[in-house]
Amino acid sequence: MNETRRLFLLSALAGLAGTASLAFAPALAGAALPIRSATEVLRAVAAAQPALSYHAAGPDDGRPIVLVRSRGDSTEGHIETASLLAAQGYQVLLPNLRESDAATLGQDLLAFIDSLHIPEAVFIGTGQGAQAVRAAASHRRTRFIGLVLADGGAAPTAGATIGLATGATPQQIADAAITLARQAKWRT
Repeated sequence: MNETRRLFLLSALAGLAGTASLAFAPALAGAALPIRSATEVLRAVAAAQPALSYHAAGPDDGRPIVLVRSRGDSTEGHIETASLLAAQGYQVLLPNLRESDAATLGQDLLAFIDSLHIPEAVFIGTGQGAQAVRAAASHRRTRFIGLVLADGGAAPTAGATIGLATGATPQQIADAAITLARQAKWRT
């Protein structure tokens, strides 16, 4: 076997080994959303932030909605909201944030949407995730089509915002996000 062919076969085997290890990445990252394709596996581990993974639901060409939850909340608790939004044609992204203060998490959210080349999105924040969304919106308001804050706290006055009680149902949260997405003037 010539040297070029041997190197090609070794490269192909290394690529296959890397792909196989990606199949386990969501389990290692605590993923809870069902992964239906290899593309979704890659999306679950492709965020640019160190140790920041995310889950995606819905079509890639759908209007983006970023669902930000409290650090201690399980992803399973937000699957219903994500499923309701994905069924309406929205691309739903659920980042797994690191443990930090709200200002740092706000910067992480902006870096997250930058890394995915998302110019603007509707953001949903629940619990501590709402604080992160508020912080990010205060840094760069133009990146936010609207905010749904499901934490019972005071909503920011600038921009389209819907405040919900802490115990809001997945349907209420999804309906609020859909309302903002439909009423918004998307630049892209």
